[in-house]
Amino acid sequence: MKRFFLTLIILIALLTFSQGCSKEDIVIHSPDTNTVTLSRNKTYHFDLGYFGDEEGASISRQANHFIVSKTDRDITTGKIGYTYTPALNFSGTDEVELKSMRGSEGASANNNIIITTIKFNISN
Repeated sequence: MKRFFLTLIILIALLTFSQGCSKEDIVIHSPDTNTVTLSRNKTYHFDLGYFGDEEGASISRQANHFIVSKTDRDITTGKIGYTYTPALNFSGTDEVELKSMRGSEGASANNNIIITTIKFNISN
């Protein structure tokens, strides 16, 4: 019986300790939507800003009608941008969703997630 209570006390202590050492909550910001009017066959570049070594950005939902749709990091400055070129002679609408991950100081995970949606209106 003593062994049971000792085991129970140890388990409660471990649970309490593990809850006290939990990571910070992830904060997801409400989507930021940008609408862009673009001429057919023209390229658009969107600046996501400067990111630390442990931070980054990616495409979370890819566009549908593109030749180029990608994120790039300038390794000398840490700046990340998104580049989009619509499919050849495409006219209409397209959309991409980007996810920026920020908040890491190198020892912890990125806990600040920013969703950016870009809606393209491509015309003649």
